Amino acid sequence: MAPATAFLMDHIPYALALALLGLYLAQLVIANLIRNRVQEKQWAEVESKLETVGASRGPFRWTRRFTSAVFSMPSTATAGYNKFCKALNRPFVLPTTWTGRAIVVAPPSALHKLMTRPDKGLAGTGSDITHIIGLIEAIQLPYIISDPDIYMNALHFDVVRRQMTKKHMPFFAAMTADEIEAAFGDIWGTSKEWTTINGWDMCGRIIARTAERMMLGLPWGRDETLLEASRLYANSVLLGGAVMNCFPPFLRGVAGPLIALRAKYYQKRCVKILIPIIEERMAIYRGEKKVEEVPEDFIQWLIATCDKDGPHQMFADRIANRLIALMTPLIFAVCYVFAHTVLDIYGNPDREEFIQGLEDEAKRVSSLHNGLATAEAVDELYRFDSAIRESMRKSDVSVTSLHRDVTSGEMDLGNGIIIGEGVRVGFPTQNIHMDPDNYHEPGRYDAFRFSRPFEGIDEASRKTDEAPERELITTPTQSFLPLGYGRHACPGRWFAANTMKQALAFIVMNYDLELIGKPIKRQSLLNTMVPPVDAQIRIRRKS
Repeated sequence: MAPATAFLMDHIPYALALALLGLYLAQLVIANLIRNRVQEKQWAEVESKLETVGASRGPFRWTRRFTSAVFSMPSTATAGYNKFCKALNRPFVLPTTWTGRAIVVAPPSALHKLMTRPDKGLAGTGSDITHIIGLIEAIQLPYIISDPDIYMNALHFDVVRRQMTKKHMPFFAAMTADEIEAAFGDIWGTSKEWTTINGWDMCGRIIARTAERMMLGLPWGRDETLLEASRLYANSVLLGGAVMNCFPPFLRGVAGPLIALRAKYYQKRCVKILIPIIEERMAIYRGEKKVEEVPEDFIQWLIATCDKDGPHQMFADRIANRLIALMTPLIFAVCYVFAHTVLDIYGNPDREEFIQGLEDEAKRVSSLHNGLATAEAVDELYRFDSAIRESMRKSDVSVTSLHRDVTSGEMDLGNGIIIGEGVRVGFPTQNIHMDPDNYHEPGRYDAFRFSRPFEGIDEASRKTDEAPERELITTPTQSFLPLGYGRHACPGRWFAANTMKQALAFIVMNYDLELIGKPIKRQSLLNTMVPPVDAQIRIRRKS
């Protein structure tokens, strides 16, 4: 056989594989281009009714829209909010990346009407709007989680809704207080000398460990390998989703699986650790393994919930993936708020006043309740509640949120504006939080903004009909929307508030803390506000 012929024969399998891969990629691109054409027609109808803010006309329109969406969304949204929502009480169109997908930004006047409507699911199930599609696309879950049942049938969130309500906080408060104290000792240390640490990372480790104690109990809630893998998984999911959304839709089928590799790597590590834990707990649940006391924690509740849904849910790997899916909001979202709160307080010009006020309250409440390990004690940390709520207002996670997709029929946004199937609606939450009509000096962080009006008023007076109601972390209002509103307010907000207040009180009472370097300048990537991952702080244990 001639050398050239032999070479071809040896390499035909590789050439065939490359050809098949090329054909597959071409099909992906063509399918997405066809889908984009359909979306373009839908959006052409929308844009005939509403103004688009951010490079809506002229040459290179899509290029300019892409640049505006990726790098300038906060300023673009602010321009639309002021010009249309505030001045005319009208929605506007905010472009995202490349073709097809954009978002109708509704004015605050439509908030209550839209957010209190029933949300029954996806197209084909008889529903007219859903929040699920927006959540899935925000972090591109199909590229990360191969089993769609995990995010389409979110049984793990059903457990949150039932078991993590306000009435269950007495159960959690003692456990989280114990874990917070242990976690600070292990992670932040007890040295009386100044030590420099990464503020974002080290605040996240405290939150991650406390959350996993609640989910897995002891000793697995303190397993360092699982803690690190789950924390890196949560960060990879959020960062990966933001990067995927920078690609035009017709290329995400190619880029998505590659970008998701990092998250899937940490996901696999977590599953490997969790499967034997879950198998042991399933044996306890079925009575196959006898124990003196059945564990009372999230994983045990989740197993019971999965069993009720059917035997197809009772696989250890599927339950493990549900736990991992829950780690993303529990770890990343709560860490985001907690880290920002610490940086907002200790980097503020009025930090001495804030820290002293917080310390006074922590000592007073602790002396009354013999510590901060009860729900009653945590409930009385009003200044801490205010400080965290204020950081949530000022340090938003995203520019727009509370997204709803019209899956069938039409939606009336008021003022004669009707939008049809395939259109996504959201609200300018960052602008609502920074509106001077809603908050005095909205650009200023005021730790006691929400607690100051109640200082000096006794509890008896607060219970009268004339007394104003406190606005707490767990109280969504039409001007405070980080935790949702209406039917879809965050079901885990009581646990998050409890954990963050206890953790912040522990810092104030036990550590001196200073920020290093320049004040943090917030930046955006698409709709997401980039967290301060490089923030450095100095800490030392108080005498």
